[in-house]
Amino acid sequence: MLQIDRQYLPTSDELPDSDDTPVDNEDQNFVPNLLLFLLEYIWKSHDD
Repeated sequence: MLQIDRQYLPTSDELPDSDDTPVDNEDQNFVPNLLLFLLEYIWKSHDD
């Protein structure tokens, strides 16, 4: 099994990116949150 040192955190230079935009940019957070909001809005009237 792979052993991982949990004390080690990657630097910003070691994190993956594309086009100089970090992977966890605002758009990647917005889309799933929007979908979750829509699902909650649609399903809140259901009693099942």
